[in-house]
Amino acid sequence: MEIQHKHLEASLVATAKFVVQRRADIGPILAQLAQELPEDVITGAPFAIFQFVTSVTDGYDAEIGFPVNREVTTPTLHTRTLPAMDVLALVHQDAPEKLRETYRALYAYANERAIISDEFGREVYADAANPGGPGTEAQFLIHDWNGKLARGLERVLGQETRDVVMQGSETLNIASRVDDRFQWVKGMLKRLDGLADEQQKYDILSGCAHVFPPGQVAKLKAVFDAAYAQTHDGLQAVDAVLDFMEADPGWSETRPTREGHIIYAAKGPRDPQAYAEAQTDLERRSAYCFCPLIRNNLDQGMPTAFCYCGSGWYRRQFEGAIGKPVTIDIVTSVLRGDDVCRFAIRLPEDL
Repeated sequence: MEIQHKHLEASLVATAKFVVQRRADIGPILAQLAQELPEDVITGAPFAIFQFVTSVTDGYDAEIGFPVNREVTTPTLHTRTLPAMDVLALVHQDAPEKLRETYRALYAYANERAIISDEFGREVYADAANPGGPGTEAQFLIHDWNGKLARGLERVLGQETRDVVMQGSETLNIASRVDDRFQWVKGMLKRLDGLADEQQKYDILSGCAHVFPPGQVAKLKAVFDAAYAQTHDGLQAVDAVLDFMEADPGWSETRPTREGHIIYAAKGPRDPQAYAEAQTDLERRSAYCFCPLIRNNLDQGMPTAFCYCGSGWYRRQFEGAIGKPVTIDIVTSVLRGDDVCRFAIRLPEDL
């Protein structure tokens, strides 16, 4: 099996959203969708996108469809532009029930190189009648961390400073070792330390975080807007959002707490069993950390500012919910020797 790095250009697609119980259900769905499209519209193999962060608890939260050459409207399908993306791709060559083994190989490759994914995966089907069977291409969506960093640096500090901070990044590629990535990020943060204050570091690095799904953010905003329309009180509306996050299965974290205009949030451990059974502080912190770049290098001295990246997960949630900027402080961090990473999300006073 050969894992390939591919750049996929932006493309026009016609898709519909479904909750499917198993991949075998996708074949009949594709047959139904194909019947709704004119024959000259479809331009390539069908595909499915699976959301990792979702309120769906029974089955797969899937968007299923075809690449097309023009906008189409049918009773089921809608047309949108699928953004350009980079992927790690591996073609499955065995029975559908062994697809999990192909995914293990794909994700092990990414993990060994500290390559992180955006919060969805994609499959392309050579045989529309047998999704998951031979010819299915599993795609790991690569999160463009360095690209987001470079754009944030230029936006906040300018092009000249961006070039200084990003020096050496051109030596990294998909095949680079974790240690090489770690040392470059560590050096980058040391260069940034003399060129940016804490607020600027937060603004830049929080923009590098995983992309929290827009559909989930839209739910938060709808809850906030509805509560605000009833109470005309921004803090009460935020509490409604926190209540929703606690009740909705799309948020698996412990409910954030609010004290005045500050929300305190922390994720649970990445590996709860290893966290509970850890024999040393280092083992416990490693079991807690979600970042493959950090968790096996915690004794190598990464600056704490790196955790501003993690704060961006919450920044997208709460700025999306309230429609106003927030600032986030790192309260505790495994990089400081703490057992958890905890953030203080500061809401605007004019909420």
